[in-house]
Amino acid sequence: MFKDQLLDCLNKGAKEHEYFTMGASFGHFLVNKSDLKAVPFEGENGLESLLEYMTRNGWEGLYEGENLIGVRKYPATVLLQAGGQIELQVAKTASLQVIDKAYLDFIQGLFSELEARGQILLSAGQQPASTLDEIELMPMAKAEAMAKYAEGNQAAMQLLKGSAQTVVTIDYAHSDDFEKKFRVASALAPMFAALFDNAPVVDGKDSEKFVANLHMFDEAKLANTQIENIISGHSFKYVQYIKFVHEAPAIAAAEGEEIVYLGEKTNEEYYGDRELNDGEINAVLEMVQPEVRATANGIELRMVDALPYPLNMAYLALIKGIFYSVDNLNAVYDTVMNISRADLEQQRKDAVESGINAKFTEGTFRETVKDLFFMATPQLPAEEQHYTQPLDSLVFKNICPKDVTKRQLAKMQQA
Repeated sequence: MFKDQLLDCLNKGAKEHEYFTMGASFGHFLVNKSDLKAVPFEGENGLESLLEYMTRNGWEGLYEGENLIGVRKYPATVLLQAGGQIELQVAKTASLQVIDKAYLDFIQGLFSELEARGQILLSAGQQPASTLDEIELMPMAKAEAMAKYAEGNQAAMQLLKGSAQTVVTIDYAHSDDFEKKFRVASALAPMFAALFDNAPVVDGKDSEKFVANLHMFDEAKLANTQIENIISGHSFKYVQYIKFVHEAPAIAAAEGEEIVYLGEKTNEEYYGDRELNDGEINAVLEMVQPEVRATANGIELRMVDALPYPLNMAYLALIKGIFYSVDNLNAVYDTVMNISRADLEQQRKDAVESGINAKFTEGTFRETVKDLFFMATPQLPAEEQHYTQPLDSLVFKNICPKDVTKRQLAKMQQA
């Protein structure tokens, strides 16, 4: 019963191509201007007080027990993550302009308040100054369960508490389309991570490697993140993804009003043949955290660092131009399906050593991204094509986002 419900959830998520939409989540760190250290949850100028400020300005509060952990005002939802990351989630829409407006409204709505507090809302892949021990775990049951599951795993804890992402959610038309998009996204994951590498500091020290979060993801090797045979397997449709979820650790589940820690007990072992409601099914799907993930909301591409505006919009536009063009998707699919599992693993290692200059098929990531840029832009509606312009500096001028962020952080510390 449980496995059938998971499968039914993915089946119900399919849409006709003409009704495709896109959603996005933008990660941020709230830090003090004076030292770039993470802002705690409580206190006069803490995270909770900033959310309270937003509730006084038209946003609805979201609570866990007595703790204010988020706010919402359609089409946007703001939620705290495990290490105090402020994540802006924008509801799915057919228009990049709607996402753009929601993001700017959020940022502009906080500008004067943050100035008064002496704080900055920073878009970066890792906390800019605070070490792992200094980053406070938020008072949320899921955060506490994930921290317990990752305990003793340095890389996993650093990702949980210290990283922030740009997540894009896309639609699929049927199981074959799901398979194609999932495989393409998984194969391009190290390339996108390298192109948008934005983590100059890890655990309070300058990062010595490229794509630090990709490196830590591979180092962590948590069972709820590792899917086998996405590329080289015979098939990867709904059934294969559900098999991964079914066998993945449940970690935690709601029992009444409490969250019970389950650890390595699998979803299959815990849920058995019980029947769950739609919310519970999606909670199970959201507990697994591979780089590419399927939920009731669509396919999530989760491999890219948090990015500043307008580079974050450029990434969304690139994804839309690739994945929502049938011709582009098919062309990229034909390329990536010639990649072996061993090739993909080597590309991930090369990305950590060489960044965007890592080898890819007969060329490099950089050369391939140029092709994707020229493929994607013309496929966007005329009013959205300008969104890809910020990619020009990354693709053609050899600029890496983390180098720009590093210079900006240095200036802040000198001020």
